Amino acid sequence: MAKKSGVTIGRLLLQLALGAMLAVAGIWSFQGHGDDAVGAIRAVFDGNVENVLVVVFGVIELLAGIFLILELFMGDQFGKLDNILMLIVMIVWIVAIVLMDFLAKGGLLNGFNAKNFLEWLYTFAAHLIILGAMITLND
Repeated sequence: MAKKSGVTIGRLLLQLALGAMLAVAGIWSFQGHGDDAVGAIRAVFDGNVENVLVVVFGVIELLAGIFLILELFMGDQFGKLDNILMLIVMIVWIVAIVLMDFLAKGGLLNGFNAKNFLEWLYTFAAHLIILGAMITLND
């Protein structure tokens, strides 16, 4: 089967959405909030280490998001830097999925309530969609 080349509308929308999501999550981490990956960092670390890791990861998320959006207009001008940043985000995101969806209170392996299975499954699916987008867009 022949492989299509070029940018498709689906890839463009996926890259724009993921770039915006990562940029916003990076900004939120500076404001004391953050996405589920920041929540996973906060669940594992305390004190100054937690604060430093949240800020560092926020910078990485913000840059990865900006690079994804800029890449739409400028092409791959950043070389491997954007790939390295995205790889870091993917690793933290995988850890976040394990911590939040499986090990955290109410997760599948810790106090899971069968009545909330559809809610858990929906959240888990959303986390996997984001991870799939990261994997797909990391060239």
